[in-house]
Amino acid sequence: MFFSRRQNVRFLYRRRLAGIHSAPDRFLALNVAIGLEHFLVLFNGGAYLPMIPRIIGSLGRNPLYGDWSQDLYFLALGLGLPLGRWVSQRHGDRNGLLFCLATIFLASFVSATTRDYLPFLAARIVAGLAGGLSIPLSLNILLRHYHSDARSFGLFLWGLAAITPFALGPFLGGWIVDSWGWRWLFTLNLPVLLLSFLGIWLWEPPAAKGEPASMDWLGYALLVASLLSLEMLCNLGSKDDWWRASEIRLLAALTLVLGLTAIWWLRRQRLPAVDLGSFRYANFRVAAIGIFVTALVFQGTLALLIVQYQLSFGYSARAIGEILLSLAIFAPVGATFTHWYLGRFDPRPLAVASLLLLAAGAFWLCSYDLPVSPSSIAEPPMLVGLGLGGAFGSWARIGLWGLSGPAEQRAALTLNLLRSTGQAMGIPLVAALWERRLDLHRHFLVEVRGSNLSFWNTAQRHFAHLPGILAESIRQHAAMLAFNEIFYLAAWIFLVLALWSILARVPRERSTESVAEQTAIAELVEP
Repeated sequence: MFFSRRQNVRFLYRRRLAGIHSAPDRFLALNVAIGLEHFLVLFNGGAYLPMIPRIIGSLGRNPLYGDWSQDLYFLALGLGLPLGRWVSQRHGDRNGLLFCLATIFLASFVSATTRDYLPFLAARIVAGLAGGLSIPLSLNILLRHYHSDARSFGLFLWGLAAITPFALGPFLGGWIVDSWGWRWLFTLNLPVLLLSFLGIWLWEPPAAKGEPASMDWLGYALLVASLLSLEMLCNLGSKDDWWRASEIRLLAALTLVLGLTAIWWLRRQRLPAVDLGSFRYANFRVAAIGIFVTALVFQGTLALLIVQYQLSFGYSARAIGEILLSLAIFAPVGATFTHWYLGRFDPRPLAVASLLLLAAGAFWLCSYDLPVSPSSIAEPPMLVGLGLGGAFGSWARIGLWGLSGPAEQRAALTLNLLRSTGQAMGIPLVAALWERRLDLHRHFLVEVRGSNLSFWNTAQRHFAHLPGILAESIRQHAAMLAFNEIFYLAAWIFLVLALWSILARVPRERSTESVAEQTAIAELVEP
Protein backbone atom coordinates (compact mmCIF):
# COMPACT_ATOMS: atom_id res chain seq x y z
CA MET A 1 0.00 0.00 0.00
CA PHE A 2 2.83 2.38 0.88
CA PHE A 3 4.59 1.66 -2.39
CA SER A 4 1.38 2.36 -4.32
CA ARG A 5 0.97 5.74 -2.63
CA ARG A 6 4.52 6.63 -3.43
CA GLN A 7 3.93 5.83 -7.08
CA ASN A 8 0.80 7.98 -7.05
CA VAL A 9 2.71 10.90 -5.55
CA ARG A 10 5.39 10.63 -8.23
CA PHE A 11 2.75 10.41 -10.94
CA LEU A 12 0.92 13.51 -9.68
CA TYR A 13 4.22 15.39 -9.35
CA ARG A 14 5.14 14.63 -12.92
CA ARG A 15 1.67 15.57 -14.13
CA ARG A 16 1.92 18.86 -12.25
CA LEU A 17 5.29 19.68 -13.78
CA ALA A 18 4.19 18.60 -17.23
CA GLY A 19 1.21 20.94 -17.15
CA ILE A 20 3.28 24.03 -17.67
CA HIS A 21 0.94 25.33 -20.39
CA SER A 22 -1.87 25.50 -17.83
CA ALA A 23 0.33 27.18 -15.20
CA PRO A 24 1.35 30.64 -16.48
CA ASP A 25 3.59 31.30 -13.48
CA ARG A 26 5.66 28.19 -14.13
CA PHE A 27 5.78 28.89 -17.85
CA LEU A 28 6.96 32.45 -17.19
CA ALA A 29 9.53 31.33 -14.63
CA LEU A 30 11.02 28.79 -17.02
CA ASN A 31 11.19 31.36 -19.83
CA VAL A 32 12.93 33.84 -17.55
CA ALA A 33 15.42 31.20 -16.37
CA ILE A 34 16.32 30.15 -19.92
CA GLY A 35 16.40 33.75 -21.13
CA LEU A 36 18.80 34.77 -18.36
CA GLU A 37 21.15 31.91 -19.22
CA HIS A 38 21.10 32.65 -22.94
CA PHE A 39 21.52 36.39 -22.37
CA LEU A 40 24.46 35.88 -20.04
CA VAL A 41 26.39 33.53 -22.36
CA LEU A 42 26.35 36.04 -25.22
CA PHE A 43 26.68 39.09 -22.97
CA ASN A 44 30.01 37.77 -21.68
CA GLY A 45 31.32 37.87 -25.24
CA GLY A 46 30.39 41.50 -25.93
CA ALA A 47 30.94 43.02 -22.47
CA TYR A 48 34.43 41.56 -22.21
CA LEU A 49 35.89 43.54 -25.12
CA PRO A 50 36.19 46.99 -23.46
CA MET A 51 37.67 45.34 -20.37
CA ILE A 52 40.62 43.71 -22.14
CA PRO A 53 43.21 46.45 -21.44
CA ARG A 54 42.32 46.55 -17.73
CA ILE A 55 42.14 42.77 -17.31
CA ILE A 56 45.42 42.00 -19.00
CA GLY A 57 47.14 44.88 -17.23
CA SER A 58 46.02 43.61 -13.83
CA LEU A 59 47.12 40.08 -14.75
CA GLY A 60 50.55 41.36 -15.76
CA ARG A 61 50.48 40.48 -19.46
CA ASN A 62 50.86 42.27 -22.78
CA PRO A 63 47.55 43.43 -24.37
CA LEU A 64 48.23 40.90 -27.14
CA TYR A 65 47.34 38.13 -24.70
CA GLY A 66 44.03 39.80 -23.97
CA ASP A 67 42.88 39.03 -27.48
CA TRP A 68 43.60 35.35 -26.86
CA SER A 69 41.10 35.22 -24.00
CA GLN A 70 38.43 36.64 -26.31
CA ASP A 71 39.05 34.81 -29.59
CA LEU A 72 39.43 31.43 -27.85
CA TYR A 73 36.13 32.12 -26.06
CA PHE A 74 34.39 32.58 -29.43
CA LEU A 75 36.05 29.46 -30.83
CA ALA A 76 34.93 27.44 -27.81
CA LEU A 77 31.36 28.71 -28.28
CA GLY A 78 31.32 27.21 -31.77
CA LEU A 79 32.95 23.95 -30.70
CA GLY A 80 30.39 23.41 -27.95
CA LEU A 81 27.46 23.22 -30.36
CA PRO A 82 28.36 19.86 -32.04
CA LEU A 83 28.09 18.19 -28.62
CA GLY A 84 24.45 19.23 -28.25
CA ARG A 85 22.84 16.25 -30.00
CA TRP A 86 24.86 13.67 -28.07
CA VAL A 87 24.27 15.34 -24.70
CA SER A 88 20.55 15.78 -25.42
CA GLN A 89 20.03 12.13 -26.33
CA ARG A 90 22.35 10.69 -23.70
CA HIS A 91 21.53 12.84 -20.66
CA GLY A 92 18.49 14.90 -21.63
CA ASP A 93 18.20 18.63 -22.32
CA ARG A 94 17.47 19.51 -18.69
CA ASN A 95 20.41 17.65 -17.15
CA GLY A 96 22.76 18.81 -19.86
CA LEU A 97 21.74 22.45 -19.40
CA LEU A 98 22.10 22.23 -15.62
CA PHE A 99 25.60 20.85 -16.10
CA CYS A 100 26.43 23.75 -18.44
CA LEU A 101 25.18 26.29 -15.90
CA ALA A 102 27.21 24.71 -13.11
CA THR A 103 30.30 24.70 -15.32
CA ILE A 104 29.90 28.37 -16.29
CA PHE A 105 29.35 29.21 -12.60
CA LEU A 106 32.67 27.61 -11.62
CA ALA A 107 34.47 29.22 -14.58
CA SER A 108 33.07 32.64 -13.65
CA PHE A 109 34.18 32.15 -10.04
CA VAL A 110 37.73 31.34 -11.20
CA SER A 111 37.75 34.37 -13.54
CA ALA A 112 36.55 36.67 -10.76
CA THR A 113 39.13 35.51 -8.19
CA THR A 114 42.31 34.41 -9.96
CA ARG A 115 45.34 36.66 -10.24
CA ASP A 116 47.18 34.53 -12.81
CA TYR A 117 46.70 34.64 -16.55
CA LEU A 118 46.71 30.93 -17.39
CA PRO A 119 43.87 29.94 -15.00
CA PHE A 120 41.92 32.94 -16.28
CA LEU A 121 42.43 31.89 -19.90
CA ALA A 122 41.43 28.30 -19.12
CA ALA A 123 38.28 29.50 -17.34
CA ARG A 124 37.31 31.61 -20.36
CA ILE A 125 37.70 28.62 -22.69
CA VAL A 126 35.69 26.33 -20.42
CA ALA A 127 32.94 28.95 -20.09
CA GLY A 128 32.81 29.32 -23.86
CA LEU A 129 32.58 25.58 -24.44
CA ALA A 130 29.79 25.17 -21.87
CA GLY A 131 28.03 28.25 -23.24
CA GLY A 132 28.08 26.91 -26.79
CA LEU A 133 26.70 23.57 -25.60
CA SER A 134 23.92 25.32 -23.67
CA ILE A 135 22.51 27.06 -26.77
CA PRO A 136 20.85 24.06 -28.50
CA LEU A 137 19.83 22.53 -25.17
CA SER A 138 18.07 25.66 -23.96
CA LEU A 139 16.40 26.18 -27.34
CA ASN A 140 15.04 22.61 -27.23
CA ILE A 141 13.55 23.20 -23.79
CA LEU A 142 12.09 26.55 -24.77
CA LEU A 143 10.34 25.24 -27.89
CA ARG A 144 8.96 22.24 -26.05
CA HIS A 145 6.84 24.52 -23.87
CA TYR A 146 5.36 26.64 -26.67
CA HIS A 147 2.28 25.50 -28.54
CA SER A 148 2.76 25.25 -32.29
CA ASP A 149 0.80 28.46 -32.89
CA ALA A 150 2.94 30.43 -30.42
CA ARG A 151 6.39 29.17 -31.39
CA SER A 152 6.99 32.08 -33.72
CA PHE A 153 6.63 34.48 -30.80
CA GLY A 154 8.91 32.35 -28.65
CA LEU A 155 11.57 32.35 -31.36
CA PHE A 156 11.20 36.11 -31.71
CA LEU A 157 12.02 36.49 -28.01
CA TRP A 158 14.92 34.05 -28.40
CA GLY A 159 16.29 36.08 -31.31
CA LEU A 160 16.16 39.29 -29.29
CA ALA A 161 17.87 37.52 -26.40
CA ALA A 162 20.65 36.54 -28.84
CA ILE A 163 21.38 39.85 -30.58
CA THR A 164 20.68 42.26 -27.68
CA PRO A 165 23.40 41.12 -25.22
CA PHE A 166 25.96 40.85 -28.02
CA ALA A 167 25.24 44.46 -29.08
CA LEU A 168 24.61 45.85 -25.59
CA GLY A 169 27.67 44.18 -24.10
CA PRO A 170 30.31 46.81 -25.03
CA PHE A 171 28.22 49.63 -23.56
CA LEU A 172 27.47 47.90 -20.26
CA GLY A 173 30.95 46.36 -20.10
CA GLY A 174 32.57 49.79 -20.40
CA TRP A 175 30.32 51.15 -17.67
CA ILE A 176 31.02 48.19 -15.34
CA VAL A 177 34.79 48.30 -15.71
CA ASP A 178 35.02 52.08 -15.15
CA SER A 179 32.55 52.11 -12.25
CA TRP A 180 33.22 48.90 -10.34
CA GLY A 181 36.17 47.09 -11.93
CA TRP A 182 36.43 44.24 -14.40
CA ARG A 183 36.02 41.44 -11.85
CA TRP A 184 32.43 42.50 -11.34
CA LEU A 185 31.52 41.17 -14.79
CA PHE A 186 32.21 37.65 -13.56
CA THR A 187 30.96 38.29 -10.02
CA LEU A 188 27.58 39.41 -11.37
CA ASN A 189 27.41 36.20 -13.37
CA LEU A 190 27.18 34.14 -10.19
CA PRO A 191 23.72 35.17 -8.87
CA VAL A 192 22.28 35.21 -12.39
CA LEU A 193 23.54 31.69 -13.05
CA LEU A 194 22.26 30.51 -9.68
CA LEU A 195 18.77 31.89 -10.37
CA SER A 196 18.74 30.32 -13.81
CA PHE A 197 19.91 26.97 -12.41
CA LEU A 198 17.21 26.95 -9.73
CA GLY A 199 14.51 27.99 -12.19
CA ILE A 200 15.29 25.20 -14.63
CA TRP A 201 15.82 22.63 -11.86
CA LEU A 202 12.46 23.47 -10.26
CA TRP A 203 10.22 24.12 -13.25
CA GLU A 204 11.54 21.79 -15.95
CA PRO A 205 10.57 18.13 -15.36
CA PRO A 206 13.26 15.48 -15.78
CA ALA A 207 13.05 13.75 -19.14
CA ALA A 208 13.23 10.02 -19.58
CA LYS A 209 16.62 8.84 -20.75
CA GLY A 210 16.68 7.90 -24.40
CA GLU A 211 18.75 5.42 -26.30
CA PRO A 212 22.53 5.81 -25.98
CA ALA A 213 23.58 8.27 -28.68
CA SER A 214 26.50 7.75 -31.00
CA MET A 215 29.18 10.42 -31.27
CA ASP A 216 32.09 10.70 -33.67
CA TRP A 217 34.61 11.43 -30.94
CA LEU A 218 37.68 10.97 -33.12
CA GLY A 219 36.27 13.34 -35.73
CA TYR A 220 35.40 15.85 -33.02
CA ALA A 221 38.89 15.60 -31.52
CA LEU A 222 40.49 16.18 -34.93
CA LEU A 223 38.18 19.14 -35.53
CA VAL A 224 39.04 20.70 -32.17
CA ALA A 225 42.78 20.13 -32.66
CA SER A 226 42.83 21.57 -36.19
CA LEU A 227 40.79 24.69 -35.34
CA LEU A 228 42.72 25.30 -32.12
CA SER A 229 45.99 24.96 -33.99
CA LEU A 230 44.74 27.37 -36.67
CA GLU A 231 43.65 29.89 -34.04
CA MET A 232 46.97 29.74 -32.21
CA LEU A 233 48.74 30.19 -35.54
CA CYS A 234 46.84 33.46 -35.94
CA ASN A 235 47.52 34.46 -32.33
CA LEU A 236 51.23 33.68 -32.34
CA GLY A 237 51.85 35.07 -35.83
CA SER A 238 51.99 38.74 -34.85
CA LYS A 239 53.88 37.90 -31.65
CA ASP A 240 56.61 35.83 -33.34
CA ASP A 241 56.84 37.76 -36.64
CA TRP A 242 54.94 35.21 -38.73
CA TRP A 243 56.97 33.14 -41.22
CA ARG A 244 60.35 34.34 -39.97
CA ALA A 245 59.93 32.16 -36.88
CA SER A 246 60.53 28.42 -37.19
CA GLU A 247 57.83 27.76 -34.56
CA ILE A 248 55.22 29.44 -36.78
CA ARG A 249 56.25 27.38 -39.81
CA LEU A 250 56.05 24.19 -37.74
CA LEU A 251 52.63 25.16 -36.37
CA ALA A 252 51.41 25.96 -39.88
CA ALA A 253 52.48 22.50 -41.10
CA LEU A 254 50.78 20.87 -38.11
CA THR A 255 47.58 22.85 -38.78
CA LEU A 256 47.57 21.73 -42.41
CA VAL A 257 48.06 18.07 -41.52
CA LEU A 258 45.37 18.16 -38.82
CA GLY A 259 42.94 20.00 -41.08
CA LEU A 260 43.33 17.60 -44.00
CA THR A 261 43.06 14.60 -41.66
CA ALA A 262 39.89 16.01 -40.08
CA ILE A 263 38.31 16.61 -43.51
CA TRP A 264 39.26 13.09 -44.68
CA TRP A 265 37.82 11.48 -41.56
CA LEU A 266 34.60 13.54 -41.40
CA ARG A 267 33.78 12.80 -45.03
CA ARG A 268 33.98 9.05 -44.40
CA GLN A 269 31.60 8.93 -41.40
CA ARG A 270 27.90 8.17 -41.56
CA LEU A 271 27.18 10.48 -38.59
CA PRO A 272 30.16 12.85 -38.43
CA ALA A 273 30.73 15.37 -35.68
CA VAL A 274 30.31 18.09 -38.31
CA ASP A 275 28.68 17.27 -41.64
CA LEU A 276 30.76 18.57 -44.55
CA GLY A 277 28.25 17.15 -47.03
CA SER A 278 26.28 20.41 -46.82
CA PHE A 279 28.89 22.00 -49.09
CA ARG A 280 27.42 20.17 -52.07
CA TYR A 281 24.53 22.65 -52.02
CA ALA A 282 25.27 25.84 -53.95
CA ASN A 283 23.34 28.13 -51.59
CA PHE A 284 25.14 26.66 -48.61
CA ARG A 285 28.52 27.37 -50.20
CA VAL A 286 27.50 30.97 -50.83
CA ALA A 287 26.32 31.36 -47.24
CA ALA A 288 29.32 29.54 -45.74
CA ILE A 289 31.81 31.92 -47.36
CA GLY A 290 29.59 34.90 -46.66
CA ILE A 291 29.01 34.22 -42.98
CA PHE A 292 32.66 33.34 -42.30
CA VAL A 293 34.04 36.49 -43.94
CA THR A 294 31.33 38.72 -42.46
CA ALA A 295 32.05 37.42 -38.96
CA LEU A 296 35.81 37.72 -39.45
CA VAL A 297 35.71 41.32 -40.66
CA PHE A 298 32.98 42.53 -38.32
CA GLN A 299 34.37 41.01 -35.12
CA GLY A 300 37.94 41.93 -36.01
CA THR A 301 37.15 45.60 -36.68
CA LEU A 302 34.86 45.84 -33.64
CA ALA A 303 37.56 44.45 -31.33
CA LEU A 304 40.16 46.73 -32.91
CA LEU A 305 38.01 49.82 -32.36
CA ILE A 306 37.13 48.96 -28.77
CA VAL A 307 40.61 47.94 -27.59
CA GLN A 308 42.93 50.19 -29.57
CA TYR A 309 40.89 53.36 -29.14
CA GLN A 310 41.66 52.93 -25.44
CA LEU A 311 45.32 52.01 -25.87
CA SER A 312 46.20 54.39 -28.72
CA PHE A 313 43.98 57.42 -28.14
CA GLY A 314 43.35 57.30 -24.40
CA TYR A 315 39.60 56.73 -24.53
CA SER A 316 38.01 55.37 -21.39
CA ALA A 317 36.08 52.12 -21.52
CA ARG A 318 32.90 54.05 -20.70
CA ALA A 319 33.52 56.44 -23.61
CA ILE A 320 33.88 53.49 -25.97
CA GLY A 321 30.62 52.09 -24.62
CA GLU A 322 28.86 55.39 -25.25
CA ILE A 323 30.13 55.38 -28.84
CA LEU A 324 28.56 51.95 -29.38
CA LEU A 325 25.31 52.72 -27.56
CA SER A 326 23.52 53.39 -30.85
CA LEU A 327 24.65 49.95 -32.07
CA ALA A 328 23.05 48.41 -28.97
CA ILE A 329 19.80 50.28 -29.64
CA PHE A 330 19.44 49.65 -33.37
CA ALA A 331 20.68 46.04 -33.55
CA PRO A 332 17.51 44.70 -31.85
CA VAL A 333 15.45 46.89 -34.19
CA GLY A 334 17.16 45.28 -37.18
CA ALA A 335 16.75 41.82 -35.65
CA THR A 336 13.02 42.39 -35.10
CA PHE A 337 12.50 43.36 -38.72
CA THR A 338 14.66 40.44 -39.86
CA HIS A 339 12.58 37.94 -37.89
CA TRP A 340 9.40 39.25 -39.53
CA TYR A 341 10.91 39.47 -43.02
CA LEU A 342 12.71 36.14 -43.35
CA GLY A 343 9.63 34.08 -42.67
CA ARG A 344 7.84 35.66 -45.63
CA PHE A 345 10.21 36.86 -48.34
CA ASP A 346 13.37 36.15 -50.32
CA PRO A 347 16.40 36.57 -48.00
CA ARG A 348 18.73 37.97 -50.67
CA PRO A 349 17.44 41.58 -50.70
CA LEU A 350 17.73 41.74 -46.93
CA ALA A 351 21.28 40.35 -47.09
CA VAL A 352 22.23 43.02 -49.64
CA ALA A 353 20.64 45.81 -47.59
CA SER A 354 22.27 44.65 -44.34
CA LEU A 355 25.73 44.37 -45.86
CA LEU A 356 25.35 47.77 -47.52
CA LEU A 357 24.54 49.25 -44.11
CA LEU A 358 27.67 47.64 -42.67
CA ALA A 359 29.68 49.04 -45.59
CA ALA A 360 28.23 52.53 -45.11
CA GLY A 361 29.09 52.45 -41.41
CA ALA A 362 32.66 51.35 -42.17
CA PHE A 363 33.09 54.07 -44.83
CA TRP A 364 31.83 56.62 -42.32
CA LEU A 365 34.24 55.42 -39.61
CA CYS A 366 37.23 55.62 -41.95
CA SER A 367 36.64 59.33 -42.64
CA TYR A 368 37.79 60.72 -39.26
CA ASP A 369 41.05 62.32 -38.22
CA LEU A 370 42.46 63.30 -34.85
CA PRO A 371 41.33 64.71 -32.53
CA VAL A 372 38.07 62.75 -32.41
CA SER A 373 35.63 63.17 -29.54
CA PRO A 374 33.42 60.22 -28.59
CA SER A 375 30.26 62.16 -29.42
CA SER A 376 31.40 62.83 -33.00
CA ILE A 377 31.57 59.14 -33.96
CA ALA A 378 28.36 57.97 -32.30
CA GLU A 379 26.34 57.97 -35.55
CA PRO A 380 28.12 55.31 -37.67
CA PRO A 381 27.39 52.50 -35.16
CA MET A 382 23.70 53.18 -35.74
CA LEU A 383 24.06 51.95 -39.33
CA VAL A 384 26.24 49.09 -38.15
CA GLY A 385 23.58 48.04 -35.64
CA LEU A 386 20.86 47.94 -38.28
CA GLY A 387 23.11 45.93 -40.58
CA LEU A 388 24.17 43.56 -37.80
CA GLY A 389 20.54 42.82 -37.01
CA GLY A 390 19.98 41.43 -40.50
CA ALA A 391 23.31 40.20 -41.85
CA PHE A 392 23.78 36.91 -40.01
CA GLY A 393 20.09 36.01 -40.11
CA SER A 394 20.09 36.52 -43.88
CA TRP A 395 23.18 34.36 -44.37
CA ALA A 396 21.60 31.64 -42.23
CA ARG A 397 18.42 31.66 -44.28
CA ILE A 398 20.34 31.57 -47.57
CA GLY A 399 22.45 28.64 -46.39
CA LEU A 400 19.41 26.66 -45.19
CA TRP A 401 17.20 27.62 -48.14
CA GLY A 402 15.37 24.56 -49.44
CA LEU A 403 16.77 22.18 -46.82
CA SER A 404 14.63 20.38 -44.25
CA GLY A 405 14.87 17.77 -41.54
CA PRO A 406 18.27 16.42 -40.43
CA ALA A 407 20.04 17.98 -43.44
CA GLU A 408 18.89 21.44 -42.35
CA GLN A 409 20.01 20.84 -38.76
CA ARG A 410 23.44 19.60 -39.82
CA ALA A 411 23.88 22.58 -42.16
CA ALA A 412 22.94 25.01 -39.36
CA LEU A 413 25.53 23.45 -37.07
CA THR A 414 28.24 23.86 -39.72
CA LEU A 415 27.26 27.49 -40.38
CA ASN A 416 27.39 28.24 -36.65
CA LEU A 417 30.88 26.75 -36.42
CA LEU A 418 32.01 28.82 -39.42
CA ARG A 419 30.61 31.99 -37.85
CA SER A 420 32.31 31.35 -34.50
CA THR A 421 35.59 30.47 -36.21
CA GLY A 422 35.39 33.65 -38.27
CA GLN A 423 34.82 35.73 -35.14
CA ALA A 424 37.74 34.04 -33.40
CA MET A 425 40.16 34.45 -36.32
CA GLY A 426 39.09 38.00 -37.09
CA ILE A 427 40.37 39.41 -33.80
CA PRO A 428 44.08 38.50 -34.20
CA LEU A 429 44.19 38.86 -38.00
CA VAL A 430 42.72 42.37 -38.12
CA ALA A 431 44.90 43.42 -35.18
CA ALA A 432 48.01 42.08 -36.94
CA LEU A 433 47.14 43.95 -40.14
CA TRP A 434 46.58 47.15 -38.20
CA GLU A 435 49.96 46.82 -36.46
CA ARG A 436 51.72 46.35 -39.81
CA ARG A 437 50.06 49.44 -41.27
CA LEU A 438 50.82 51.38 -38.07
CA ASP A 439 54.54 50.64 -38.37
CA LEU A 440 54.50 51.53 -42.07
CA HIS A 441 52.83 54.91 -41.53
CA ARG A 442 55.02 55.72 -38.55
CA HIS A 443 58.09 55.04 -40.71
CA PHE A 444 56.95 57.22 -43.61
CA LEU A 445 55.87 60.08 -41.34
CA VAL A 446 59.49 60.57 -40.25
CA GLU A 447 61.43 59.25 -43.25
CA VAL A 448 64.60 61.19 -44.05
CA ARG A 449 63.72 62.02 -47.65
CA GLY A 450 60.01 62.46 -47.10
CA SER A 451 58.09 65.68 -47.50
CA ASN A 452 57.28 65.65 -43.77
CA LEU A 453 60.92 66.04 -42.70
CA SER A 454 60.93 69.82 -42.38
CA PHE A 455 57.66 69.76 -40.47
CA TRP A 456 58.91 67.20 -37.96
CA ASN A 457 62.26 69.02 -37.53
CA THR A 458 60.36 72.18 -36.66
CA ALA A 459 58.06 70.26 -34.34
CA GLN A 460 61.02 68.57 -32.65
CA ARG A 461 62.59 71.95 -31.83
CA HIS A 462 59.23 73.17 -30.56
CA PHE A 463 58.69 70.16 -28.29
CA ALA A 464 62.34 69.76 -27.23
CA HIS A 465 61.46 70.60 -23.61
CA LEU A 466 58.80 67.87 -23.54
CA PRO A 467 60.50 64.51 -24.26
CA GLY A 468 58.26 61.88 -25.78
CA ILE A 469 55.45 64.24 -26.84
CA LEU A 470 56.50 64.30 -30.48
CA ALA A 471 56.96 60.51 -30.66
CA GLU A 472 53.51 60.00 -29.15
CA SER A 473 52.00 62.48 -31.60
CA ILE A 474 53.56 60.61 -34.50
CA ARG A 475 52.29 57.30 -33.22
CA GLN A 476 48.75 58.61 -32.75
CA HIS A 477 48.68 60.05 -36.26
CA ALA A 478 50.02 56.79 -37.71
CA ALA A 479 47.45 54.83 -35.67
CA MET A 480 44.58 56.88 -37.06
CA LEU A 481 45.83 56.43 -40.63
CA ALA A 482 46.02 52.69 -40.03
CA PHE A 483 42.50 52.70 -38.56
CA ASN A 484 41.15 54.50 -41.60
CA GLU A 485 42.75 51.98 -43.93
CA ILE A 486 41.35 49.02 -42.00
CA PHE A 487 37.79 50.34 -42.02
CA TYR A 488 38.10 51.41 -45.65
CA LEU A 489 39.12 47.86 -46.56
CA ALA A 490 36.31 46.45 -44.42
CA ALA A 491 33.77 48.62 -46.23
CA TRP A 492 34.83 47.28 -49.61
CA ILE A 493 34.72 43.70 -48.33
CA PHE A 494 31.12 44.24 -47.17
CA LEU A 495 30.27 45.65 -50.60
CA VAL A 496 31.72 42.59 -52.32
CA LEU A 497 29.80 40.33 -49.94
CA ALA A 498 26.57 42.15 -50.83
CA LEU A 499 27.16 41.24 -54.48
CA TRP A 500 28.20 37.72 -53.45
CA SER A 501 24.85 37.12 -51.74
CA ILE A 502 23.04 37.66 -55.05
CA LEU A 503 24.64 34.45 -56.37
CA ALA A 504 22.23 32.41 -54.23
CA ARG A 505 19.34 30.90 -56.18
CA VAL A 506 15.74 30.13 -55.29
CA PRO A 507 15.69 26.37 -54.55
CA ARG A 508 13.62 24.08 -56.72
CA GLU A 509 12.26 22.21 -53.73
CA ARG A 510 10.72 24.13 -50.88
CA SER A 511 11.24 23.07 -47.28
CA THR A 512 8.52 20.86 -45.86
CA GLU A 513 8.87 22.44 -42.41
CA SER A 514 6.82 25.28 -41.01
CA VAL A 515 8.14 28.83 -40.82
CA ALA A 516 8.56 28.46 -37.05
CA GLU A 517 10.62 25.29 -37.45
CA GLN A 518 12.82 26.90 -40.10
CA THR A 519 13.31 29.95 -37.88
CA ALA A 520 14.25 27.73 -34.93
CA ILE A 521 17.03 26.11 -36.94
CA ALA A 522 18.25 29.46 -38.28
CA GLU A 523 18.40 30.89 -34.73
CA LEU A 524 21.25 28.45 -33.98
CA VAL A 525 23.42 30.27 -36.52
CA GLU A 526 22.94 33.85 -35.35
CA PRO A 527 25.23 35.35 -32.67
